[in-house]
Amino acid sequence: MTQPDIEKLMRQTRKYEFSDGLRDVQLAIMFALGGIAVWLSFEPAWIALVGKSSISIGRWTMGLAFLPLIILVLVVWGMLRLMKFLRQRWLWRESGMVKSVRWMVPRRVNVISSVIFMGGIILSLYLRHLGYVDDVFVLRMLWVATGWAFGYTLIGVGRHIGLPRYIWLGILGGIASTAMLFMPLPFGQAALVFGLFWCIILTVSGAITLFGTVPPMKDQQP
Repeated sequence: MTQPDIEKLMRQTRKYEFSDGLRDVQLAIMFALGGIAVWLSFEPAWIALVGKSSISIGRWTMGLAFLPLIILVLVVWGMLRLMKFLRQRWLWRESGMVKSVRWMVPRRVNVISSVIFMGGIILSLYLRHLGYVDDVFVLRMLWVATGWAFGYTLIGVGRHIGLPRYIWLGILGGIASTAMLFMPLPFGQAALVFGLFWCIILTVSGAITLFGTVPPMKDQQP
């Protein structure tokens, strides 16, 4: 008997976690809500609303300032439970369940991703020191560098477990994130645009993958 290729089996198991597109949708929701939360935190109208509410209703309404973040945490937590339910009852019912690992890619991918993020910030600070850019540019670079780092992580995931769509997502997201450097947006609005952009491309990727792997209704047992 030939010995099984353990590395190949491990890659196939890790790939299984992303094979139905639900992970893409979860990330899309996380990016969208995260962008909205940051945008509201810097939006004068929202800050004024929270301030007026604390005066007219009570100080307890100051908690509204943390409402977007609370919603983000609850939705991400709920999405994990929903994913598990859909997989157990529908998508993975016949093939069995797998539990995702904490580190999906080699540690060097995470290290390089961090270097990319820090390199983008350092570059923007250096350009500001030379007088070529202003403080707003440096703030926008926070989101651009985040897009570069996350894009590289997606490329690393795609290469490590054999998912070409993640490689293309990483390339597209990294290139498009660069365009934010030339958008005259304040920090909060840049966060909103960043979150919605990643939400769109991840949702499209997840929807295409999900509808391509949904079991036919005729195969479902009552």
